Amino acid sequence: MSREELIRRYVDTILERRRDITREELLRMIEERKREARVSEAYREVWAVFSIANELGVRLEEVSLEKEVKIGNIVSGLTNISTRGRVIAILEPKEVESNGERIPITRVILGDSSGWCYLYLWREKAGLLKELNIRPGDVIRVSRAYSKEGRLGTVEIHLGNMGSVSKAEESLDMPARELFFKRLGDVGYSDSVVNVKATIAGVSELKTFTDPRGGEGTVRRIVLAEGDVRIPLTLWQEHSGKISEKDVFSTVLVAGARVRRGLSGSLELELDALGHLEVVGGAGGLDYSTISKIGSGKPVNLKLYMLKMFSDSVVSVGGRLRRFMDVIVSDGESYAVLTAWNSFAERLKQIGEGKKVCFLNLVPKRWGRQVLLSTASVTTIVGVEEGMPSLKVPEEVYRLSELEPGLRRIHVEGVVSSKPEEQEIVSASGERIKTCRFNLVDDTGLIEVVAWRENTGKVSWLAPGRSIRIKWCNVRERGFGGIRLEVTGDSEVEEIGVEQ
Repeated sequence: MSREELIRRYVDTILERRRDITREELLRMIEERKREARVSEAYREVWAVFSIANELGVRLEEVSLEKEVKIGNIVSGLTNISTRGRVIAILEPKEVESNGERIPITRVILGDSSGWCYLYLWREKAGLLKELNIRPGDVIRVSRAYSKEGRLGTVEIHLGNMGSVSKAEESLDMPARELFFKRLGDVGYSDSVVNVKATIAGVSELKTFTDPRGGEGTVRRIVLAEGDVRIPLTLWQEHSGKISEKDVFSTVLVAGARVRRGLSGSLELELDALGHLEVVGGAGGLDYSTISKIGSGKPVNLKLYMLKMFSDSVVSVGGRLRRFMDVIVSDGESYAVLTAWNSFAERLKQIGEGKKVCFLNLVPKRWGRQVLLSTASVTTIVGVEEGMPSLKVPEEVYRLSELEPGLRRIHVEGVVSSKPEEQEIVSASGERIKTCRFNLVDDTGLIEVVAWRENTGKVSWLAPGRSIRIKWCNVRERGFGGIRLEVTGDSEVEEIGVEQ
């Protein structure tokens, strides 16, 4: 039954039961109501007809729909529905509890040329798909079902005691299964629930959590990729165990994924109990970039040599303590500083210096000549190889005029121009902290150098007029637009121009 035939049947039903209204008046009322609709264009006319019918006391949901209805024409509140569609996905079977009874339920994502919906099979009907050997990709006919509104505006059709399901013949008007899956680049914020086909470009570690009822659950984040488009997908509960690092580069079908805006404002997807995940293709391959070609922001894949690992540090981020470790890395031509967070820091320590590590989804940031890299929740290590013994840690020295906030693990040279001044300051928590400060100059400018706590001993011995090199220091903001050099626990301070 086409949309036009459906609307005509509903209009005729209203006119039969309200003979005080002419067809012209009814059609005008429907057109006016359509302009008030806040539903999608696909359902606007059907919604307007049902809205007017309700005001006029006519129950259209009782109208017989024995003739097949296109899925895109089904709205909430219908009974006695017959439709035909292709099985896009069969979700994990489950049980729901009602009045102490455990009720089995099977859920299907079903589609035709007009759209897709969820199909629910209850109680004894839940086993019909298995009995009939119905699988994803098959065409089925559903008879005597009823419809309800689902989550985020989706439509559900339910099969109760009187309903039935049977296999149907293929037909030219029924799209192939893969046509129900969007390209990743076509997904937008206007979507609420989508089906996509993409390549897995990264897999995070499996994490556990405690839900509000005290139960334990699992979650994992992966990165979906298609060309230059990458979108994170959060996998909840049973889906989180279906994917691991060995599935990187594989092709997946994701059905019933919810579209949301992430904390950073970027588009993300999540898959819960109303979704389906299926690996359909083996590992292919993704391109690896080089340090010299990357910019800021967009995640990159890199093969990096681990040249020098620094000691662990702890920092407070959003009120939570996070552990990190900096590593000097190289792709064989250029160098960068990689910050590995939490478990990644421990994993890199186990791998050790000198090895070549294949990373997916590192987050880059460029500061002038320096490239900073960072691991993220979806960063994945997909391989470890032997290193390049001839590759050495860089000894490049920055001039003071080249410094800017954010540079990390760099070398500077200059002359001490003021006597190091030691003092104690009191932090906001009441802690007494020892500091040591002095000024350093070269032929391009002057900068303050500061050391904290036990690091003060690295600079307190200096005297004005001495030429020094500070290795592995950081550049921080100071006051309004100013900067300073920070001597860390990994920094080395040495006098130059004299015999060692």
